[in-house]
Amino acid sequence: MSPPGLELTIPAAHGAPATPAFVILPRGARKGVVVIHEMFGRQPEIDRAVGRLAAAGYAAIAPDLFHRGKIACLRDVFRAMKTGDGVAAQQGRNARAWLCENAGLVPEQVGLIGFCFGGGFALTAGAGWAAVSANYAHLPRPEAMRDLGPLIACYGSRDRTLSNAPAELRERLSTMGHAESEVHVFDAGHSFLTDGKVRLITKLMRFGTGNYPAAREDAWSKIFAFFDRHLQA
Repeated sequence: MSPPGLELTIPAAHGAPATPAFVILPRGARKGVVVIHEMFGRQPEIDRAVGRLAAAGYAAIAPDLFHRGKIACLRDVFRAMKTGDGVAAQQGRNARAWLCENAGLVPEQVGLIGFCFGGGFALTAGAGWAAVSANYAHLPRPEAMRDLGPLIACYGSRDRTLSNAPAELRERLSTMGHAESEVHVFDAGHSFLTDGKVRLITKLMRFGTGNYPAAREDAWSKIFAFFDRHLQA
């Protein structure tokens, strides 16, 4: 059983503001993960994703990128999707720095995982990360993905809004020489990796959202195996 989660604020640094976060630090963790939330912001299912990572032995932290307001954050992220850098990307790096300092890790031991909005963030801000997990992510401009760390990406075949993304991402990764990266498609809809309730907006937008426990467990097992290979022990 992992220890209880903590609410804290990551200090402002390197041009990024102070950022509230939820964190779980298992005793003796030798690897860590920064967790980026979906478009709905930090929700209980994101905290539970942190808990899942912690139960597997990872120190995990989920910064709340929408604490300044969703419009301000989205503006920062959309700017970053053109360049791969900016305030939002720095907030992720500041979360990694906090995790390293407080869990006794080094950056080579910390991965980045994002879901939906956070998946696009992971593709955009993944330069210099030891391992990246981008899940049901819209693809940013190719130049924003330069220097992307080793990547595992997961999509649902029932998510018609992203039906072309897996093939396009595989092509990009091949062009970039990412031989060790992986793109998986599961028999599932959008947001299948977390266990949040289906929201009306997702029902209306062809996301195919639902409960796909077999796909969820299969995808998580692949993500953990990927992190275990690429994060320094």
